[in-house]
Amino acid sequence: MNLKYRSLSLITVVALLFYMSCSSSDEPTPFDCATSDLAIQLINSTNPTTCGTNNGSIQVSASGGMGPYQFKLDNAAFSSTSTFANLGGGSFVITVKDSKGCEKQLAAVVLTAPLGPTANASTILPQTNCSNPNGSITANVTGGQSPYKYKLGAGAFVSSSTFANLKAGMYMITVEDNTGCTITINAQVPSNTGVSYETQIKPILQANCIKSTCHDGSSSLPNWSNLSTVQANAQAIKLRTGNGSMPADQVSTGGLPQNLRDLIACWVDDGAKDN
Repeated sequence: MNLKYRSLSLITVVALLFYMSCSSSDEPTPFDCATSDLAIQLINSTNPTTCGTNNGSIQVSASGGMGPYQFKLDNAAFSSTSTFANLGGGSFVITVKDSKGCEKQLAAVVLTAPLGPTANASTILPQTNCSNPNGSITANVTGGQSPYKYKLGAGAFVSSSTFANLKAGMYMITVEDNTGCTITINAQVPSNTGVSYETQIKPILQANCIKSTCHDGSSSLPNWSNLSTVQANAQAIKLRTGNGSMPADQVSTGGLPQNLRDLIACWVDDGAKDN
């Protein structure tokens, strides 16, 4: 092959690869969910008939935002159903998501079984340290028959009603009374880590994401030099840096270091503030 054509071919391939690494085809469309009027309402709830019987239910509806809507119970996956059945006693959190990716959460709905314990999260402390999670949840239980046992998620039962060293997020605590009757508490640990956009997040974007023709305002890609655009895409940025699919040119090497992913997640969980 002629050397001239071989060089041109190599240049074309390199250019194509660069374009593919920074394609807009998989980028989210910017939308500021802070401006959304999405709302979720409780329509009906039914308590379980006895302790240990999972026949309670919760029905919700959504309005505003942009349909179609999806709903999830606690940490489950989103689906189109707005009625949740086969529930035992407990405190449940339902979230709605619209087609723009905006989410709204309903205040915890409590279902109580006759003669069983009643429980809620009496104290929730936010995560205030990004590098060393320090959030906590304390359960408060009445009714049923003491003593009570507690477990976090799929962990083992313990005698302490407080779970510490938690990251921001949704957690489920199961309480069991002395007769074996159980109730669940679903609670959200908020984030208040104080991670700064100006001194911590912006440098990460500048060093790893804002490049020539890539997120620099010179193409159809979201411009990460613009804070409002970053804020509108904050959840998507958290998701994609967290799973290693962004920055695109670092996918083959595993993505950002974990400490940078954690900083981005903390800033987004704090509310993607202009700080």
